Amino acid sequence: MLTCMADKKEKKDYNLWEVVKVSETKNGQYRITLKKKIAKELNVKGGDYMVFLKNEKGEMVVKKLELKDVKL
Repeated sequence: MLTCMADKKEKKDYNLWEVVKVSETKNGQYRITLKKKIAKELNVKGGDYMVFLKNEKGEMVVKKLELKDVKL
């Protein structure tokens, strides 16, 4: 169990699911490599796009970007 203090008033408990390492590329960008179980859970494969969202509580949410999510 992992406890996160979003602010001094709010305490949330999370089940630790996986830890991934962030690596830096030669051109100063950052890369996250997803383990197979994470990719499978998110239903992503090579060439897919991911979106990082921040909710009103300041928590980061990661989702696979679907074509229906994009307004043309």
